[in-house]
This record gives sequence, structure tokens and C-alpha cells, in this order.
Amino acid sequence: MFMPRRLVVWLTLLGLVLCVVACAEKSEDPLADQPFYGDGSHDNSEVVARVNGYEITAKDLNIAYEELVPRLKKRYEGEEGRQLLLKKMVDDLLLAQAALEQNLQDVPEVGRTIISTRRLALVEAMRNLAIPEGRQPTEADIEAFYKDNRQQFMQQPTILARHIECLTLERAQEAYQQLKDNHQSHQFMKVAGNYSVNKQTLQNNAEVGWYNPTGVIPMVPNSKMFIAKTVDLDEGLHAPIQVADRWHVVEILKKKPGRFMTFNEVRSQALNAMLPAWNDNLVKEFLLQAREGKTVELLGEYAPGGGVSPEALMKRAAVLPDPDARIDYYRLIYTDFPQSDRADDALFMSAMVCIDTYADRRMAQRYLDKLLAEYPDSDLRDDASFLRENLYNPEGMVPQNLQQPQSP
Repeated sequence: MFMPRRLVVWLTLLGLVLCVVACAEKSEDPLADQPFYGDGSHDNSEVVARVNGYEITAKDLNIAYEELVPRLKKRYEGEEGRQLLLKKMVDDLLLAQAALEQNLQDVPEVGRTIISTRRLALVEAMRNLAIPEGRQPTEADIEAFYKDNRQQFMQQPTILARHIECLTLERAQEAYQQLKDNHQSHQFMKVAGNYSVNKQTLQNNAEVGWYNPTGVIPMVPNSKMFIAKTVDLDEGLHAPIQVADRWHVVEILKKKPGRFMTFNEVRSQALNAMLPAWNDNLVKEFLLQAREGKTVELLGEYAPGGGVSPEALMKRAAVLPDPDARIDYYRLIYTDFPQSDRADDALFMSAMVCIDTYADRRMAQRYLDKLLAEYPDSDLRDDASFLRENLYNPEGMVPQNLQQPQSP
């Protein structure tokens, strides 16, 4: 199974944490043979260095290189780079050994880091290794996700155009009239050469290239406005249009309508899109089962029904300027007070924050799906269903005459 880089880092830190804890529990020998490097598995590779009796192996060196962030790997490439990396490992080991000699693991700030690093590494391991193991989506799961989210896999319509860019309306009208009177392919380039001020597109046969309704055209100033004013045009030559302080004579050469991509075209994309929610659901299922067999109590002011109420949390979320903080409070409502009459409101508002602030339709979808699945009698069901069905609807971004996709 592929192990995410973040998890590799956490597990490495966990090894160091366990080493420090184990050394701390050793009564008199803080330099006992505990792993500072490696992955905890059996290692019979060549020893490449010894530091106060601790052996660094070739496998340790390779693992240390793999753990580097991409921007640092180039520094340690080749034999010279590995020599430099080994020196760094030795230096780090000397520092770690000295820390143990001075019992720095007993300093509260250090102890806090050891505890939190161990916890986070174990949580990451559980989330990314143990829980998903052997529970990958089936082909049927992936295809079902594709069918339920087809709007997400729509190929946008595209347009190919060429233009003559002028500084004044009068010049643009002259160019347009000449083309209209004698419109042939070679004539367009001749007129463009005489009138267009856009040197970049002139070098490209006056073509702006293929573009879509939500893209940009690097060679055209104010291209968003240019696209908005040309994307609805039919194929053929058109009278001058104004884009900011310029005038353009535009000829639409070809248009390709949008279409839904087939499952085979987007299978990998669909799998990547569904995995976050899939894994999140696996974790939620695990936690539900884990709570059934474990004693979990919220006490005092944090006990359900005591202290802060869902209504108070909802009001607090409403006045917070930070959208991430608002989502955190909404999450607190539907996780700690799932039976309250504000839990469905919190899920709906979380989705709205994702849409309005981040344009994150995928995360919004997860909140809406949860609302619809867990609160089927909610007063917000109709609104949530409408939002869910139209999350990936390009209406408003794609002009009407281009927005109808073709089914494969």
C-alpha cells in the first residue's frame, strides 16, 4: 500500500519519540541501543558510521534520503550528497544523544512535543494504514460515484477564434468592412497585418487559440472580458466589439460543444475525487464502533445538556470572520450534539461556507450528503437536495448556447 509522505514523516518522528521515551525509562543508561534512524524493521545492511556505539547503516541512510522534502533531495544527490547527508545524520545523532544525557525529555516543553508527536503519528497511522487496509473502493463503487457526480466530469465547450485588435472603433470598422467586402482566409491575415496592434497574435496567424468559458487567453489583454463577449458568438465574422479600451474584429473559426467525459476517460480522476470522503467515512464507521466498546464521558460543563448549548455555538459561529473557525464551530454542533435541532443547520451552513468562501464543491458535497443521509426529515432537505444536485452545474459560468453537454 502506498504510504503518504506526511505519514512517513510522522512514523519517523514516532520512532524518535519512542526512542526518547524508552531511553528515559532506562534507569541509568540514556545511550542504550534504541533506534534513532530506520523504520524499526530488521536491518542487516552495511554499517556506515558509529556514534558513541550507535550504528548508522546504509539502509538508515537511504531512508533518511527518502524522508527529505523534494526541494532538499537535489542537495544530497550522488556520492558527494550522500556523504553530506551522513554528516548531517551524525550531527543530529550527537544532538539527540546529548539531549538524553541531560534528561531534556523531562522538560515540560519537550515532553509536550514528545506526547503530541506520538499521538499524531499513531492517529495518522490508523487513519491512513490500518483503517483503509483491504477496504479500497470497488470498480462498482467508483462507477457509482462517477454516475452520481457526472457534472463534475464535464469537458467544457471550447472555441477557436482569430481577431484584429484596434485602438479605436474607427480603425476596427475599417478592418471589418474590408473583410466583409472580400472575406477570404488570406485576406484576414493581410488586413490584420495592416490594422492589428497585437503583435503576439499576429505571429500566430492572428489566432488567439482555443479557449473555454472559464479560462484565460494569455495573448489577449482583458481576456476574461474578451471571452465573455465572444463565447456566445456563432461561427463566422463579427462586427467590432469593445473589450476595455480596445476594439476587436473577431472571427469564430470553430466551436466544440461541452460533453460529459466517459467513465473510462476519467476513472482515475473519479477515484481520486471519491477517496477523501470514502476514507473519511471509514474512519467515522470505525469511531462509531470504537465508541460502542469504550467508555467516553464528557463531564462537568462539557457534558451534553450542560454548559454551552448548540444554539450558543450557532450564534458564535455566525459572528466569526474566519470561515475556518465557523466550520469548526458547526462541526462541534453536529458531532457533539447530533440529536439537537441545530445539527442539520450546522451541516448546511458548513456546506454554504465551502461554496461561498472557498468554491470547494467537493467538501460542500460531503456536508450535504451527511445532512441528507442522517437527517432525512430535516426542513432543509429540499434546499440541500437542490444544492447537492447543482453543485457541479456550470450554469452561470457557461453561456446558455454552449452549456448543454453531449452524453457519451
